[in-house]
Amino acid sequence: MYPLPKSFYQQDPLLVARELLGTVLVRNFGDAAEISGRIIETEAYLSGTDPASHAYNGLSCRNASLFKSGGHLYIHSMHGHHCMDIVTESQSNPTSVLIRALEPLEGIEVMKQHRSQIKLENLCSGPGKLTQALAIDKEFDGIDITKPTSPIQVYCDGHTPKKIYQSARIGISKATQFPYRFYL
Repeated sequence: MYPLPKSFYQQDPLLVARELLGTVLVRNFGDAAEISGRIIETEAYLSGTDPASHAYNGLSCRNASLFKSGGHLYIHSMHGHHCMDIVTESQSNPTSVLIRALEPLEGIEVMKQHRSQIKLENLCSGPGKLTQALAIDKEFDGIDITKPTSPIQVYCDGHTPKKIYQSARIGISKATQFPYRFYL
């Protein structure tokens, strides 16, 4: 298992969204405790041409992390829940990939406690659910997940998805026609 390098994230968000499927998102608590899940659903957000992107109207205090280089996190709130995007490309082209769902792998009991949820299929089956299960909030906005000391990292473990599906994005009201959602 190896961490994805910064160069991986500095690519087109549509490519990164597909390539993230099957990788493992790890949340490290620093005391050797880890929880993890396989990424099974993503959505890509472009910059200037995508009205659903938080960068569409330019830089603001709220979206400043989107204007960092690929490999940083952008944590934002949606419907009262935190959502986690991984910034892609470069500072001059603020794009990202929303992590929509995980298949829990390690630390399932900890995830259940964080979510007050006992059903495995409901632990990380949405962007707000997975951030709650992994105890990810605004404190993580702007961190570089490619640093070895980062509390959140993404690893390749050699898993190759058998089939990747693509559809229109869900849970948004603008630019719903774009087929930028990818899932296993």
